[in-house]
Amino acid sequence: MKIFDMHCHVDLMPDMLQFAKEISDENIQILSMTTTPKAYEKELSFFKNNKAIIPALGLHPQLIKERINELKLVEKYIPNAKYIGEVGLDFNRQFYATKEQQIIAFDTIIKKCTESKGKIISIHSVKSAKQVLDILEKYNCCNSCKCILHWYSGDAKQLERAVKMGCFFSVNLKMLESTNGKRIVNRIPYERILVESDAPFINDIKSTKALHDILTETIKELFDQRPDILLDNLYENSLYIIQN
Repeated sequence: MKIFDMHCHVDLMPDMLQFAKEISDENIQILSMTTTPKAYEKELSFFKNNKAIIPALGLHPQLIKERINELKLVEKYIPNAKYIGEVGLDFNRQFYATKEQQIIAFDTIIKKCTESKGKIISIHSVKSAKQVLDILEKYNCCNSCKCILHWYSGDAKQLERAVKMGCFFSVNLKMLESTNGKRIVNRIPYERILVESDAPFINDIKSTKALHDILTETIKELFDQRPDILLDNLYENSLYIIQN
């Protein structure tokens, strides 16, 4: 059965083109995040004939200070881009100074996505879950788009709110190894859970085999944590996101 990686940074792999060439042999479908719209342009060109890799249009909140001028480029591409990510907010101490710029960028992106409808959006929400959900709710985004909270680490109140809004959650190995991550995973309905690697950020992944191994280990740990989840559930959840 095919394995889905719903949040991976293919363009940040040590040898992106070689990695992309080999990925089909591992029977993995990747939702490939970009951190800037210019990276998205390159991925569209590089992977136009690679069915295993789906490029997503991104503007990472950690890069807003240097890249806020590229927001107009994101707006340009949104109408024709089905997959959006990585976008969102990051209010960690080292990025807090750009809080207002981040909010402007994320608000603009979600507004445009909602107007266009039918988007799949992978969202970063470090120490900012409430503000992220406020913006999604402001535009009723979850009714017209599928919103995925990537590596969610917020509190139980915002988690419950996100579930009620209809958000999905992509889970990685680091989440399943932490106490807070396990607590979060136990509260997510099984039909909203997706699997991600967030490679190469949280694991030393330099090959397609290493990616396959990490995803397999993540799924195993998820099953240990949630015996109610079946492999078919993860497959169907991912297929629902990718194909609809």
